[in-house]
Amino acid sequence: MRKIILSLVLLGSLLLAQTVTFKGEEVTLNSKGLQVGDKAPIFYTVDKNFQEVVVGGEKKKIQIIAFVPSFDTGVCRLETMAFNEKINKMKNVIVYAVSKDLPFAIGRFCHDNKITNVITVSDYKDANNALRYGATISAPVFLEGFFGRVVYVVDTEGEIIYKEIVSEINNEPNYDKIMEVVSSRSSTKL
Repeated sequence: MRKIILSLVLLGSLLLAQTVTFKGEEVTLNSKGLQVGDKAPIFYTVDKNFQEVVVGGEKKKIQIIAFVPSFDTGVCRLETMAFNEKINKMKNVIVYAVSKDLPFAIGRFCHDNKITNVITVSDYKDANNALRYGATISAPVFLEGFFGRVVYVVDTEGEIIYKEIVSEINNEPNYDKIMEVVSSRSSTKL
């Protein structure tokens, strides 16, 4: 009986999980996450100054919420710098880059890379936030708890209008598609 229950739990987890790769090796995210049309739940993070930052929900600006594994990696650096440049002139868009890095590391990263247009935040205190968004790696063990590369675009009503789970964590997201979606909902065109 115990084996049957354990098998059912494992099967249920597999059905809800999302599989991507890291350097070609299979990686499992905790779930398929939220879907386009869902409301983006509010969650609380901290910035480089340990100030609370609210992410998700309704805002006056379109939100790009980008979960990244760590700002100390090359691809995360490139992604954050690309968003920093791409939204430079957009007045009604806000980008949150979310990692589990400590605020000290985020501060150093922003200073060293001149990040001024992206709000870099840490979810180190309550990674359950990323779980709701389907961004947390659950296997293999050596990556467990890190975030996959997952991007959501949320309109001003708090509705998810775009979602991208990057299939290879070492790849950058599709910036052209993200900017196309943002531009279609934005009064400030690129």
